[in-house]
Amino acid sequence: MRKLIIGLILSLVVFSSALEAKVTQSIDRQEISAGETFVLDIQIDRNIDEQPDLSLIPADFTIVSSSQYQHTQIVNGNHSSVKGWKIKLKTLKTGKITIPAISVGNEATKPITLDIKDASNQLDLNGNDKAIYLEANVDTENAYVQQQIIYTISLYRAVQTHYASLSEPQAENAIIEKLGDDIQFEKNIGNRRYIVTQRKYAIFPQQSGTLSVSPVTFTADVNDNNRRRSLFLNSTRPVSISTKPIALKIKPKPVNASEPWLPAKNVSLADRWTPAGKQLTVGEPITWTLLLSVQGLSESQLPEIQLPRIDGLQLYPDTPQKERKVDEKGILGQRIEKYAVIPSREGEVTIPEIKLSWWDTTTDSLKTAVLPAKTFKVEPGTAVASTPAALPKPVETAKVIDGIDPKTLQNWQILASGLFLLWLITLIAYIKKKGQPVVQTVRRSNETNFVQKTPTQKEALAKAKSAAKSQDWKALESSLIDLAKASGMQKINSLGALKSALSTSTDIEQIKLLESAIYSSSPESANPSISASTIDAISEQLFSSRKNEASNGIPPLYAR
Repeated sequence: MRKLIIGLILSLVVFSSALEAKVTQSIDRQEISAGETFVLDIQIDRNIDEQPDLSLIPADFTIVSSSQYQHTQIVNGNHSSVKGWKIKLKTLKTGKITIPAISVGNEATKPITLDIKDASNQLDLNGNDKAIYLEANVDTENAYVQQQIIYTISLYRAVQTHYASLSEPQAENAIIEKLGDDIQFEKNIGNRRYIVTQRKYAIFPQQSGTLSVSPVTFTADVNDNNRRRSLFLNSTRPVSISTKPIALKIKPKPVNASEPWLPAKNVSLADRWTPAGKQLTVGEPITWTLLLSVQGLSESQLPEIQLPRIDGLQLYPDTPQKERKVDEKGILGQRIEKYAVIPSREGEVTIPEIKLSWWDTTTDSLKTAVLPAKTFKVEPGTAVASTPAALPKPVETAKVIDGIDPKTLQNWQILASGLFLLWLITLIAYIKKKGQPVVQTVRRSNETNFVQKTPTQKEALAKAKSAAKSQDWKALESSLIDLAKASGMQKINSLGALKSALSTSTDIEQIKLLESAIYSSSPESANPSISASTIDAISEQLFSSRKNEASNGIPPLYAR
């Protein structure tokens, strides 16, 4: 009986100890720096349904990710099971931080105290100093507002990395743009070979004062020889290194600086004429291209090129083009402006010099980019060119009355009499038909009718709207001129004359775009938006202009 009682007691002790689950927590490494991730491993030696209470983890830590695993073993018929959770954590705080006991069901782990070091720009691994390190520098620590600052990151790696990533620099009140692709090369430092990756950024401060550029962080997984001894841990571990923040002094725009404000390393103005070497001729278009290049500013910062008034040339601008090039000096911004140039008179035409002031950040002084003046000789156009008249044949000697050849006088008398007779017939016909409707002249030929007449104002208006709707710009030009004539303005024979008869700036601008669409060397860049309502507005202005002209001029010769 005594032996039976002792056996029962021993069985209860063994059974109760078997029911008691063991929960542990551990971290994958001891040396942790601020910004680095590490893994908290929680294990329990039996399979349970409960989950660890992760809300007990201090707020100083960020839970990056979590996963669950389970292992079962059968040895000599004995079953053993392990269940666990891996929680990846990260903190930016330094110093001693304690992870308290984490409860899993009725059990709890023991607390762990961590010593978080300051973030470093280098990693010592497997006994090797500076296995990975990171550098950041700028080309200047004193810059003007909106001046380009080149920020360069250099990453040195002597070990293989996995899942590597590099964060972006951040700065308040600044525009940051990445410059091109990363550059990668090899470099020997001491007895070690490094793979170097360089990345560059252009920083444009938008406010004077102190500009702080945030640290850039490199994260990756690296092979760790010490972790290969663990059965449940991978042979790699995550690492993180960061640069130090950089403080820059940003100066305001100088008092003697010009407008627009262009802080740059170099500014140049250039032009070209297309076709090259072509003689300028009245009425014939030629393309003039202006190129503004600025080293140290983006294309969006470049101003419009201001042109002086050029007597004798009509300019029709195309849409400006903006481009950029990236080199070791940073951004080279370019603005390209094209003009269709049509000479309006013959003789010498001079284009004055074009100037643009800018601030040289290298010499810290005000400079001016100049495009020299140019003088062209414009030849007369074919439509207005005067050809020398053929010299008359020598005439035989004749009698001269008061210095006038009698034969020439007789010819002029006959011509004057004919013109007087023609005027008299026209006058009589006008008086008879005054106030009668216009009669269309019909000629019959082979039973087919051909009608010739001047379009009425209503017809010209309809044709103009139809041409605008189909974007037939040449037909629209002809219809608008017919509309002007039908409105009583007979002297309007071109779009240029039509613009002078209009008073609304919006309509004048649309006529300019129509001219560019017809006569520009790059008509696709012009985009007239002439609608039916626009044509109605033009018609009303023409009618009003004609009405005012009639009211302010001399009375008509014949009353109705």
